[in-house]
Amino acid sequence: MKTEKSRTLSALTSAALAIPVAAVSNHVAADAPPTMTEVGYRYSQYQEDDLSESDVFNSDSGGSTQRYDINIHQFRVLAPAGDNYSVDATFDYETMSGASPMGTVSDGDGGALLVMSGASIEDTRMDLNVKTTRYYESGNASVIGGYSTEDDYEAFNVGLEGEKHINDKLTTLMGGVGYSDDTIEPTQKLGAIRVTEEDKYTATIFAGIAQVINAESVLQTSINYAYSDGYLSDPYKLIDQRPDSRASIAWNTRYRYYLGSLDAAVHADYRLYTDDWDMVSHTIGFEWHQNIDPNLRVIPSFRYYSQSQADFYKPSDMQGLEGDQSSDYRLSPFGAVTFGLSAVAHSYNWKVIVSAERYISGGDLALGTVETEHPGLLQYTLLTVGFDYSF
Repeated sequence: MKTEKSRTLSALTSAALAIPVAAVSNHVAADAPPTMTEVGYRYSQYQEDDLSESDVFNSDSGGSTQRYDINIHQFRVLAPAGDNYSVDATFDYETMSGASPMGTVSDGDGGALLVMSGASIEDTRMDLNVKTTRYYESGNASVIGGYSTEDDYEAFNVGLEGEKHINDKLTTLMGGVGYSDDTIEPTQKLGAIRVTEEDKYTATIFAGIAQVINAESVLQTSINYAYSDGYLSDPYKLIDQRPDSRASIAWNTRYRYYLGSLDAAVHADYRLYTDDWDMVSHTIGFEWHQNIDPNLRVIPSFRYYSQSQADFYKPSDMQGLEGDQSSDYRLSPFGAVTFGLSAVAHSYNWKVIVSAERYISGGDLALGTVETEHPGLLQYTLLTVGFDYSF
């Protein structure tokens, strides 16, 4: 599904594309709008490894082994607006090409083979988000609005969020709500029977707290709840029938510790996710922020991810089966590791960022036992370059 790929990539690359995000430790400072206007740009190139021909059912009769290649341009402007306001606008432009898994069939030996689309998919995505923030003596409040469009997808989103500082600004309470309304109009293909237009909505709410422990460390934790209702299936699959609602809860914890003797900082993150599709996932991430000199920082990183399968997931598509079923690899059990390296060079009013990530997934990387590894699991490389300039 083209739209799902695009939105999944946005989630995967959020850390690399952020321009820039304030550190948790900044919550201890008095809230005030920025004193300068900041403009930023990021370019990312995302490339999935090609599939092995032995994993593709129809590789010798037109089924492509090529995966997705996505180019992302992101622009950002953060500017003060009067004495107590700021406006933060981001615009993403993505171009995507590649073949997509349409389903799976049994290989007759307990495994599965991919059924791939025969032609490369071409798509373009544009996404605009604007955040307006009002600053107070002991906190801030923001209104967020956004619009995203693709060849077959359109989405609107709105949100409110805020922060409140207490305990001499050593403790920050935070929370917010959001809502999105999405419409899909699948691209039709000769011989395919697809829905013509479907909708879904998603409501989210989160609450969290950040605590300055001492001069060297900060801890933040939050709970996120999301509920989606409507068309949640993938119209580009041969067989894909999912429940028409999904409720999920995610617990996120972040810890930051500064090592003065090394002039470095350790970032440790953990995320626990569960939903009513019977999926549970764990994400653990580490970053080492090493200052080389006052104008250069190098950041090696490592992330581990593991998830269980959805309760209606099937390794192979089954014709005539009643009820929900999907052979989508994103609903299968697997684990993954990501290795990254970034460098940030900066001076008074500019910053240059270069980063690279390598992602590897597999059934043997999962926390539990995976009897049948999905042949469509991803391996990809993500490269990013960008700059920020303040004036």
